[in-house]
Amino acid sequence: MKKVILASSLLLAFSSVQAAESPRWDMASLSYQSVDIDGDKLTGFGISGSKLLNDDFFAIASYGSVSDEISDIDFDYDSLSAGLGYRYAISKSADVFGVLSYEKVKLKASYRGNSESDSENGYGLQVGVRSMITEQFELVGSVQYIDIADDSDTAFSVGALYDFTEQFSAGVSYTKGDDIDTIALSAVYFF
Repeated sequence: MKKVILASSLLLAFSSVQAAESPRWDMASLSYQSVDIDGDKLTGFGISGSKLLNDDFFAIASYGSVSDEISDIDFDYDSLSAGLGYRYAISKSADVFGVLSYEKVKLKASYRGNSESDSENGYGLQVGVRSMITEQFELVGSVQYIDIADDSDTAFSVGALYDFTEQFSAGVSYTKGDDIDTIALSAVYFF
């Protein structure tokens, strides 16, 4: 019930704001990521992008690679996501969207020349809202369900973008999942 109330509140807050333009979907970004997996922090980078295919449908993809040494063991965690989405303008300055995606994760652990790795794949479903609060400031909120192998996770994401120019923005986002929390700082290029 709390999830429904949170999603409804985000939708109402984003749709009631009046701004000059709508969210842009043709973009590429590079980010620094800090990932907390069950209390262990890994850091690294991410790349992502989206491209409108027509007025409503878009393609989206992302790749992230984080690593760290924990108790003399090197951990590497890679994630890949690729999907198709649909957006719908609920006002001049806000879009609701949904995404169906292919998901793949790989975890590798190395210790004194020995290594083990495991990779799994599955699917993801995401719904969210993107809203231009001002001509230069955008807010994003979403809920995502990911099912990989025999494990599933529900995550809530919030983020903000500030446009320095028509093509360049800086962003910050936070994702809270059952087992994985992520903070990302990103540089975004709109094309």
